[in-house]
Amino acid sequence: MIKVISFDLDDTLSDSQFDELIWRTEIPKAFAKEKNLSFEEAYKAVTTEYKNLWGKAQGNWRDASFWLTHFGLKTTWEDLVNAVHKEIKHFEDVDAVLTELSKRFTLVIVSNAEKKFIEAKIKCGNLGKLFKKIYSAASDFNKKKKDAEVFNKVLSDFKIKPEEMIHIGDDEEYDVKVPKSIGIQAFLLCRKGDKPADFRDLREFRNKLVGK
Repeated sequence: MIKVISFDLDDTLSDSQFDELIWRTEIPKAFAKEKNLSFEEAYKAVTTEYKNLWGKAQGNWRDASFWLTHFGLKTTWEDLVNAVHKEIKHFEDVDAVLTELSKRFTLVIVSNAEKKFIEAKIKCGNLGKLFKKIYSAASDFNKKKKDAEVFNKVLSDFKIKPEEMIHIGDDEEYDVKVPKSIGIQAFLLCRKGDKPADFRDLREFRNKLVGK
């Protein structure tokens, strides 16, 4: 019997526009302003450094606050969020489906994203009240990507067996192969419909799960 349903966040529940604006617009803008550079110069410097530290900063690589400190900027995470929080968007099926499922199952988020990004997103629309717990591979485990250790932590926290949990997300490797490797049922979601997947939206997933 399924007790816990785990969801990826980006491109599963929310689109990635907010993240892209933080990384590729707001941080370069702050860098340009504080270093007295053009946006083009700042963008090149910032994105080059992103690439230089990929794989070297582990979970910190996904932490915007880490980069603000790394670049020596006075701009804060709150400044970044305030500039683009209106761009946070959940897919139109998310609220209704999660509200329904939360009445029958324990819902959690298991994401590669840094926890501040997750919290900013689920605060929008009050989705936070639907989730029992949030797991961030970056913040909670200092990992670049979620792995078996992350999913085993969920099983341990809720004292459940692998067959009592389902995970759904948009990445074939980290949302399907990894959880399946430890016996968790896992499904691939592709909202764009541009690759083979188990489901194209959460309604299809809900219907399969509860037999509607």
